[in-house]
Formats: sequence, structure tokens, C-alpha cells
Amino acid sequence: MNDLIYSYKYTPIIKVKQENAPGKTLAKIKVFLGLIRIRNCAMTFIAVLLGASFIDAGSVFTVKVLMAGFAAFIITGAGNIINDYFDYEIDRINRPNRALPSNKISKSDAMMLSLAFFAIGLGMSKYVNIYCFLIAVSNVIVLLVYGKYSKKMYLLSNLIVSYLVASIFVYGAFANQTVGLLEMGKLQMVALLSGCAFFATLSREIMKDIEDIEGDRKKYAITLPIRLGVEKARDTSKTFLFIAMILSLAPFYPGFAPPRFSLFFYGVFILIADAMFLSSLRMHPSLSQRTMTAGMVMSIVAFFSGELLAALLP
Repeated sequence: MNDLIYSYKYTPIIKVKQENAPGKTLAKIKVFLGLIRIRNCAMTFIAVLLGASFIDAGSVFTVKVLMAGFAAFIITGAGNIINDYFDYEIDRINRPNRALPSNKISKSDAMMLSLAFFAIGLGMSKYVNIYCFLIAVSNVIVLLVYGKYSKKMYLLSNLIVSYLVASIFVYGAFANQTVGLLEMGKLQMVALLSGCAFFATLSREIMKDIEDIEGDRKKYAITLPIRLGVEKARDTSKTFLFIAMILSLAPFYPGFAPPRFSLFFYGVFILIADAMFLSSLRMHPSLSQRTMTAGMVMSIVAFFSGELLAALLP
């Protein structure tokens, strides 16, 4: 009898303490950060600042440029959420530990969060200027279409993701533009950035499709590896990666880089990035696409170093 009374009195108290434990809050934060892909969002924010730096390195940290960066951050997070929403069944096979397929968050809550983020990101873009707003609206529409039909679009889905990544630098450039359209001379480095990002992302997306081929086949998806086979898809991925690497050497061409651009700092980091890209070609698809991502981060560091360090040095 005493044992029963002890259990009755103290078990609820222990339960309450467990529910209020700080660890549970941290777990929810971790789920949220994983849902929006916090690293991708952070890279997007930095890419906006980089695009803005090639227009005017001295005004990168203005209110409007920072707001444009946060808007892109939020829209990227929303796009990742909506993509997981539509890929729910496939991710139960390919990535069962993600927040949605593991039921750590409901599909309805994820949808509402995504739509709210899209609205906030568009509102912030409208505040920056009309050019950023139009790019943001276009990209939100593309993200919604991609999320719904990406597994049925063959190579077009890879091209869409590559466009979205490349457009971030253009978005950042327009965020730092105060009057009229951008000057062609200033757009030269922005175009190079976008081109490198486009082809590197295209290569990485094909490699991701190779990694996901098992789940995609079971859900009757139409991707490059399914249509052409793994080896041909891998060769296609390598081709696009080589194009990105060749483009990354363009600043060394006489007269291409602006006068205030440090080829030394750029060269150090871009060689590291290209070495990462080359090493990824011999890896398993799951590790290969992660190494490509690291190479893309290093490429951003290279462009930042070449532009901003040159501006800071006497």
C-alpha cells in the first residue's frame, strides 16, 4: 500500500519536471534549425552581402543590404520547408531522420510556417527596392513550383535550383543599388559569381540525385541518374563542375578583375576550393556532394577575400 501511495504522489511531479526540462526546448530549436537548413540559409545571407560588395564594398552593412540578406535567409528557409513538405514520402526512404518524415513536426505546421516565412521575406524585399522585390517574387513562385513537381521535371529541376542559387548574388547586387540600373562594369564580377555558383550547384544537384536514386525509383521520380544511369549522370556532374572551376580562374585573365581586387587572397582560397572540387570527384555520392558544398563555401570566402580585403588594405 505504501508503495502505491508513493508512486501516486511522486510520479506526476517527476513527469512535470521532465516536460519543463531545458533539453526539450533545445531539441525543438534543433528541429527548427534542421527544418530550415540553417547552414544553407546562412550561406544565402553571406552570398547577398558578397553580391552587394561588388557594387560598393563600403556600403555592404547598410540597413537595406542587411535587410535584403535577412529576407533571402527567410525565403531560403521557407523554400527548404516547402520542399520537405512535398518530398515527405520520398524522404521517408531517403532521409527518414529529417524533421517531417520522423514526425517531429506535423505537415500542416510546416506548411503554415513556410507560408509565413515567404510572406515575411517578400515584405522585407519590398522595403529594400522594387528590383529585389521582383526577384524575390519570381523566386518564391519558382520555389513553390519546384517543391511540387521537382521529382517529375528531369534535369529541369536541377537547373531551377542552380538558377535560384545564382540569383542570390544578383539580388545582393541590386540591394546595394540606389539609383537606376546596375553599371555593366560592376556586373562583371557579379556575373562571374553567378556563373560559378550555377554550374557548381548543378553538379552538386546531380550528385544528390545519384545519392537519392533508391527512394526516387520507388516513388517513380524522373531524374537524370534514373534516365541515363548512374555513370552517365556522374560524368555529366563532373562536366559541370569542371566548367565552374574554369570560370573561377577568370579573375586572373588580364583586365577582367576590377582594380581594387586582391588576386593574391582570391587565388589562395580559390585554389583550396578547386582542390575540394577535384577531390569530390572520387568520393561516394553522399560525401561528394557535401565536399562540393564545402568547396562552394570556400569559393565564397575567396571572392570575399579578393573584394573586401582589397578594400580594407591601403
